[in-house]
Parts: sequence; structure tokens; C-alpha cells
Amino acid sequence: MLIASIKNKMHAISPEVMEGLMEAVDVAESDFKGMVIWSGDAPFSVGADLEATMPAFVVGGADAIESIEQELQNMMLRMRYAQVPVVAAIHGMALGGGCELAVYSARRVAHMESYIGLVEVGVGLVPGAGGLTYIARRAAENAATSTGKDLLPFLTEGFTAAAMAKVGTSAIESRKLGYLLDSDIIVAHKDELLHVAINEAKAMADSGWRAPLARTFPVAGRSGIATIRGSLVNMRDGGFISEFDQHIATLIAEIVCGGDVDAGTLVDEQYLMKLERKAFTHLIAHPKTHERILGMLNTGKPVRN
Repeated sequence: MLIASIKNKMHAISPEVMEGLMEAVDVAESDFKGMVIWSGDAPFSVGADLEATMPAFVVGGADAIESIEQELQNMMLRMRYAQVPVVAAIHGMALGGGCELAVYSARRVAHMESYIGLVEVGVGLVPGAGGLTYIARRAAENAATSTGKDLLPFLTEGFTAAAMAKVGTSAIESRKLGYLLDSDIIVAHKDELLHVAINEAKAMADSGWRAPLARTFPVAGRSGIATIRGSLVNMRDGGFISEFDQHIATLIAEIVCGGDVDAGTLVDEQYLMKLERKAFTHLIAHPKTHERILGMLNTGKPVRN
């Protein structure tokens, strides 16, 4: 079993971490039965490296950032469709890109004290490495098991979690938010984590596990966006969110609903990821996003503007 460590000084997904994970998947498919992603200790990952992202934007502009985001998305899809099971062993915070890394793994083994969530709104951005695509796909998968045909009820929880930057305060709550599935394993003692994750990957391989097939799935479309927009206007007018929060949440709604298409239109992951990149590159040039990023880097606390 190949163990891919993502531990680094910043606990962030750096270009080196991305390259290492891509190479690890190649090696795992060639020489091993499976792969476990493990940080060695808490946190699992606090997401993308903001200190590296801003200089890249200053030097290369939006095109440079879009290229970085596409590399991240390609890495997530590489793991999701790997020909061996990829298991994420999570302890502590798995935020932003760390959350996306977890949900694009084939299985998750999480310590009880795991705090998982998409928190990009706090720095004026949208999840850009496949997190919103995951929310849309899971909503479609859950709706397929229901007798109802309206996708929006299945999107509501995931949309709200991303738009409000909700983080599960435990593995149990992270499961309620949809970042852990019923098939994932929660362990009580952190020292058991790697052992259980390795055994889970072995069991999946031995039982004939196969990677999922890339499929299209329906989205809520423009009617879903309109409904969410109405709720956001009420929240803004009620003083619950700022105008900039409303702007970001509207972009999130447009992505998880699939953009300006009819309800029920079939899309694929690449299509939604392109919408993610478009929104991400738009926001990273926004002055209010710069205020939030600089505030987070300087104080470690979110700026509400």
C-alpha cells in the first residue's frame, strides 16, 4: 500500500504537494494495490497556499490563477478516477482544498476530531478545485434515489454549507454537512487512523473495487438560481449577509445549479469545473477579496466586508 504524505510547513496544498500526489497516483497504479493520503498529524490540510497564490496573481494575472486552479482540478479528477482505491486519512482540519482532496478520494477514514468544510468565502473566493462540482454531483445522485424530480431540495444543504463557510465541528457533523458519506469510517483514536485507512484500502482492492465511470448528471439550472437569488436578497436586506457575501453566494449558486441552462440539463464535471474557474478568477481580482485575503494572512481572522 502506498502512503502519500501531504505534510508540509504551511499545511497547505502547494505546487509541490500537487505534483507529488499526481506522481503518487501513477506509482500506486503501477506498483501497489491502493493509496492512502495522510498528513502524519493534524491538520490534514488547510487548503491552497494563499501566500503563493497572490504573488502568482500579481505576476501573471487571472490567466496564471486559472492555470493553477485547473491543475488542482485535474489532480482531484486524477484521484477520483484512479485505477486503485485512494483513501484519505483525516485528522484535524480539512479546509478548502483539503476538504476537496478528501471528497475526491474514493473513501475517507476520519478521526472523530476532524473539522471539514469549504471555507473559501471567508477569503472572498469560491471553492475552485472541484468542491462545488462535488456538491452538484452528490445532489443529483441523491435525487436519483428519490421519487421527487426537483433537484433544489437536494442542493440546499450543500449550497448553504459552502456559501456560509460551514465547518463540521466533528466527524459526525461533517457527515451531516455531506463531506463524509455513510460508507466512510470514523475512528475514535487518532493513533488508529493510518492502520484503519491502510486496511480499508486493502479491503477495497481485495473486494474488486473499480473506479467510478465518468457520467453526466442533471442540474437545477436557471430556475434553481432564481430561487436561491430570492433567498439571498432577503438575507441581505435583513442584514444577515453583506452585499459582497451576496455576490459570492450568487456565484456559488450559479455553479452548483449549472449556469444558464434549463432545469434537468445533463452536464459533466469538466463543465462545472470550468464555471468554478471563471468565478474564482473573477473574484481574485476583486478589491474586497484582496481585503479578506490580506486580513486572513495578517490576523488569521476573517474580514467581513
